Amino acid sequence: MSIFRRVLVQNTVLFVIISLISAYIICFAFSQYAKQQQSHHLAQLQQLLELDKSTPKQVVKNLKSSFSYQDLRVERLSGEVEHQYQQDKFPFYLSRLLMQTFGLQTHMQTYANQLANLRITYILSQDDIYQIMDNLLYALVTLFFLFIFINTFTIRYQIKRILNKSIQIICRTLTRTQANEPENIAAHTLPKEFSSLAHQLNEMRSTMTQQLKEWQTSAENYRHEATRDVVTGLPNRISFVSSLEEQINDEQTKNFGILAITRASELQYLNQNRGYEAGDQYICDLSQAIQRVGNHYHNALLFRLNGSDFALIIPNVTIKEAENFAKNLFGRFTELQKALETNSIGYTGIVAYEAGDSMGELLALADTGISLAQTKVANGWHIQNDKSILNNVSAKYGNQNWKQVIDDVLESRAVKLFYQPIQPTNKSSKVYSEILARFTNSEGDILPTASFVAMAEKMDKIIELDKLIIDATIQTIQQKNLNTQYFGINITAKSAHDEQFCVWLERRLLRDSFIASKLIFEASEFGLQQNMPASQRFIQMLHRTGARVTVERFGIGFTSFKFFRDIKPDFVKVDGSYSRGIDEDKNNQYFLRVVVDLAHRLGVTVIAESVETQEEKFALEQIFIDGTQGYFIGKPSEL
Repeated sequence: MSIFRRVLVQNTVLFVIISLISAYIICFAFSQYAKQQQSHHLAQLQQLLELDKSTPKQVVKNLKSSFSYQDLRVERLSGEVEHQYQQDKFPFYLSRLLMQTFGLQTHMQTYANQLANLRITYILSQDDIYQIMDNLLYALVTLFFLFIFINTFTIRYQIKRILNKSIQIICRTLTRTQANEPENIAAHTLPKEFSSLAHQLNEMRSTMTQQLKEWQTSAENYRHEATRDVVTGLPNRISFVSSLEEQINDEQTKNFGILAITRASELQYLNQNRGYEAGDQYICDLSQAIQRVGNHYHNALLFRLNGSDFALIIPNVTIKEAENFAKNLFGRFTELQKALETNSIGYTGIVAYEAGDSMGELLALADTGISLAQTKVANGWHIQNDKSILNNVSAKYGNQNWKQVIDDVLESRAVKLFYQPIQPTNKSSKVYSEILARFTNSEGDILPTASFVAMAEKMDKIIELDKLIIDATIQTIQQKNLNTQYFGINITAKSAHDEQFCVWLERRLLRDSFIASKLIFEASEFGLQQNMPASQRFIQMLHRTGARVTVERFGIGFTSFKFFRDIKPDFVKVDGSYSRGIDEDKNNQYFLRVVVDLAHRLGVTVIAESVETQEEKFALEQIFIDGTQGYFIGKPSEL
């Protein structure tokens, strides 16, 4: 409540109290006056009856003509009523109401005279008294009200003036103190009501300057801490945003470079199973590994964006040079993985930037790159070098919209099936055609497949997506009567290791057992390595239904040859990196010759993918590869 309101309320209460007290005093005084009138009238009445020997009627006439009554009753002593009068109408008087409230009203008086043989009971009329009292009360109330109203505004004005003056003096002094010009508040310059305040402020002045200096120092420290990560000591997201904006906002400078975002994949596992200290040490080791690789580049800046994400900005580096950076980082992570005995260390998405780019688009591309990297080998990386993806149909599919897009595809079963043939290198080789799924939006536009699959896995929709592809493949084989052909279907490791999916797939294949024998399910070597017991159960289930298994991207892991003993696949599809330029690479030729020889001894068919030239195809045939696949062999066609 404001000061003015408080003063107004206080004065109002005071006004009511004073008014009530004044009213009581006035009423009490007039009640005494009324009593005196009654007594005086009694003396006159006694004198009149003793001296006048008139008849009762004459007495009544004399009384009515001489006095004004409110109530009058004349009766003989024997009880016979000679005259009775009572006032019917009573005008409203505030004083009458107050006197009744205070219990000061005039009471009935009785006088009896033996000589006249009369008893007179009466109350004198007091309308004139009430009228005078009302006028006086109204005058006093008006006077008090005006006094209190004027007093309230006067006090308000004085308080406002005192406060304004005091605040000006205090603010002026504080301003000078903040400007390191300490100054005492002169007590005589303030109204006397605030002289004690001046004394207190002067006592504070001696410490205020020192406190202000300490606050300035603390503010600098807080600003520094606010831009630093506590665990690693690296600049945090605030610094990252500022640095990246500096690189891309000024189009005149023609800045360019690469942005690499690494996601620590084992942080949650280490925190839950080895404790938070181990998690913090893992984060520090990871940041040091990235920093060592980044130190080879001039002006490279490393940031920790959040709990598991790191960002490295490397100015003046092209996207082609980024591949060397990624390979070096992969090597560091692999060494750290062996030391920490974890399944992986981190996955990296890399994108090129230049002045004028959008920060949001760069982060979206890098995040998609991480999702794609997670579908590759442990500690994998992916360079998102095609920025045109932001200008085509996928541009409207930011991270926040992918879930809706994936749900729409699953609900409408918007999948188109293509196939790419695998060509046998000899008549005895039994190979198949690989099914390639493409997904469409509601307008019929083809979505970017790699990004779509990566985001489906990231949003835990990959199992439903695998089910959709399998159902669509079986239905297409039935509808188009393709029962004499063999088809390979890609399966993610997440689906292969999921018990409920395996139960569903077994029932689905047993329902169409003839078609099941025509299907080969492809799973990556890296994915199957993540859970060997689950992988073995998955392959055993497929063999029970008559289906077969291909281990794809074979040869890039550390334990590839153990698959011949533990997994026992039907086909092995070696990674495309061995096919490219194999006609000139003697090392790859020797490695594949060993793989083929060992696989054939165990009855495993070996397929080479990514065959792009006649020379590569010929070289692969010379080392007895069973089948070749690639754009040179055959491009994908709609099934």
